Amino acid sequence: MKRVALALFLVVGTTALAGSRPPPVETKVVPTGEAPCGVTARAGRLWLGVYGTGRLLSIDGTRGSVESRTRVGRWACRVAVGRAAIWVTRDQAGELVRVARGSGRLTRVPVGAAPFDIVLAAGSVWVTSFETGVVAELDAGSTKLQRVYKVGPNPAGITSCRGRIWVGHGREARWLTAIEPRTHRVRRVDVDTNNPGWPRCIRNELWVTTSDSVLRIDAESGNVLDRLRLGGTPAEAAGAPDGLVWVTDKERSLVHRVDPARVELVDSFAAGAGAFSLVRVGTAMWVTSFAGADVRRYSP
Repeated sequence: MKRVALALFLVVGTTALAGSRPPPVETKVVPTGEAPCGVTARAGRLWLGVYGTGRLLSIDGTRGSVESRTRVGRWACRVAVGRAAIWVTRDQAGELVRVARGSGRLTRVPVGAAPFDIVLAAGSVWVTSFETGVVAELDAGSTKLQRVYKVGPNPAGITSCRGRIWVGHGREARWLTAIEPRTHRVRRVDVDTNNPGWPRCIRNELWVTTSDSVLRIDAESGNVLDRLRLGGTPAEAAGAPDGLVWVTDKERSLVHRVDPARVELVDSFAAGAGAFSLVRVGTAMWVTSFAGADVRRYSP
């Protein structure tokens, strides 16, 4: 049975529940250029697309130093990193940019209007096209288009969880889409709430941000297990080293910390302007400031 948990009061910079732990400490602020967007990590290094400057940044997660800046073109945002290459979305250009690791060679791949998010899974690159209602599957080595999946209006975030590709949908959608990579089966999963736009796989469960809430969903059945209303504009969720789920709030420049067992708000703390994308590196979390020009490291 679905349990609805309502966070009625939001306390910024202090604990929201009795007995919760101290708020995280900001330990590093790294200038990025205007509108740092999507961030991911691999082997202790951050890879970040900067929307305003059109650059892909590589940042050492320990020292917090920028190691490289690669010009990929304006509107760089979401990033996926594999062994051979880094992939970057450019929504207004309608393309992915593949950056070869080592040589730095750029390959531009047209993928349709408004590529919103990207994931590497099952030997392929998967990318959503917000305006055309499809998910494109590309060969990670050759960049050749393998298949196009019609998933319905406004596919946004995408993730891999429990052997399936999960797609979120924006605007008035009230469903997720599940794709089986082996059989190519496409299944719609109703979630009974508007704008379930950004699914993320956290400890083999789906955590999905909506227009005002975060959902916890069984990644096998697609059943909604819990809903926590946060208000504001929840952007993205990620598992943190403190055992909690962190959810950014772009509208209010906050990060919410959620107890995943009880699905209750632990606390909320002020982050950079337009707190947006976040990723764990070791014992710290990094959060981009989309309305600003930096990425910030927090130690729980």
